[in-house]
Amino acid sequence: MWGQHEMEKAILNVSGETEKLANSTAHGLLTLHKEVTELSKLTIQNRMALDMILASQGGVCTSFSVSCYMDTERSGELVTDVHKIWEVSSTMQ
Repeated sequence: MWGQHEMEKAILNVSGETEKLANSTAHGLLTLHKEVTELSKLTIQNRMALDMILASQGGVCTSFSVSCYMDTERSGELVTDVHKIWEVSSTMQ
């Protein structure tokens, strides 16, 4: 049977590991966010170049007969969520 000291050590260990997991998760999400942001910029640049090349034919959307819609970046949501993870993680110390 576990004594109080062993239980306290186990709780601290779980808390420490949970904090590490939260920090790693937040770091990974921010890294992915940066990559997606850069990829979005590249996509827009490519789209602009194609529009210039195909301008005489009405641009990319007209040339391929597709509806062109570009979703606005929602990175603010991700950054807010990552900050929440860090806030919770910092209270575990």
